[in-house]
Amino acid sequence: MKTLTHDELKSLTEWEKGPCVSIYLPRHQAVSELGKDSIELRNRLDEAETSLQQMGLGTAEAAQFLKPARMLQNDPSFWKQGAAQGLCLLMAPEMFQQYDLPYQCPPMLSVAETFYLSPLFYKAYEDDRFDLLAICPNSVRMIRHHNGDFTEVELPDNIPAHLDDFAGGIELEESLQYHTTSSGSHGGEFAGVQHGHGLTKEQHEKVLTDYYQFLARQFDQYLEDNAPPLVLVCAEKQQSLFRKHFHGSQLLPEGVTTSPDQLSARELVDLALPVAESSFQTSLHKAQEKFQNHMGTSRISHQLEEILQSAEQGRVEALFAPLGSELWGHLPQDGELLQTHAQPESGDIALLNWAIRNTYRHGGTPYVIQPDDMPDQHSVLASFRW
Repeated sequence: MKTLTHDELKSLTEWEKGPCVSIYLPRHQAVSELGKDSIELRNRLDEAETSLQQMGLGTAEAAQFLKPARMLQNDPSFWKQGAAQGLCLLMAPEMFQQYDLPYQCPPMLSVAETFYLSPLFYKAYEDDRFDLLAICPNSVRMIRHHNGDFTEVELPDNIPAHLDDFAGGIELEESLQYHTTSSGSHGGEFAGVQHGHGLTKEQHEKVLTDYYQFLARQFDQYLEDNAPPLVLVCAEKQQSLFRKHFHGSQLLPEGVTTSPDQLSARELVDLALPVAESSFQTSLHKAQEKFQNHMGTSRISHQLEEILQSAEQGRVEALFAPLGSELWGHLPQDGELLQTHAQPESGDIALLNWAIRNTYRHGGTPYVIQPDDMPDQHSVLASFRW
């Protein structure tokens, strides 16, 4: 699943070569309902085609404009994937972008001179990155998590892939028969260790101790100082062996005490996420605290007209808007009062989206969040630089 970068967001907010079609769809997760998504996309594309024709495009031109999205609509393999929770399609002259979203986005169709981008800012400033290190005699795996997505990290050659690589000349196949618990339950460790004729119990313990000590030192050197939090997943006894020799600040004090031997990457991430969440200090939390500190001053506003003007002037430091919320209307001219509509009328623009785009273009931070996370109960809130 592609992760939207801030460089891409910046490019999209600055795009003004219209017409621009923006489509957002929540994805059904139940297998029995997967077919509904392609039908929903077809309906939105039919509406977009009509709107494009009303903007002056001919029938053939409008059909060509939407052709990449029609191909996606008619691709059965895409709708069988079912991994993403949301879909975003952005189309403009000579441009087509598809984003599979790791969250449920409210449905939206926008045909305008600029892109509708508000839902893409949801979770854009939540720093939920963490690394997961899963160690057992059979494997050493490192998984990197970010924005609900995860990938396995290819480790350098100086980090052994398993105990056999580290032990070198010792004939572990004959001398030691290791096996680990595969139930995934907490507290699992080496359940049955048979000591062959080649190694005594003391020698076996020495091999294991040396193995985890070596891994700790190698990862200590491998991980950069600014690396994200690290969650260690291994059996209880090996947790202490590794921690004794790893001195990096990335390692969280709590780990997942289970053997990762038979666990998939998805299962490992699900186990590690609750541990990692305790370390997250997001930009959003800091902005919410700062907002509360300025409550009751001129640095805070919930007046949309003032926020729109300030966003255009570059005064908005942080903007808060609920996911799925929008107000429609005309930008007020000198002396006019702002009038808003819950549904778009002829000539209306999406005002909250306009404020979000301009806040971001001028270096401010727009937070599109769940309604319950709003610092105050209004349709839009802003804190100003001055």
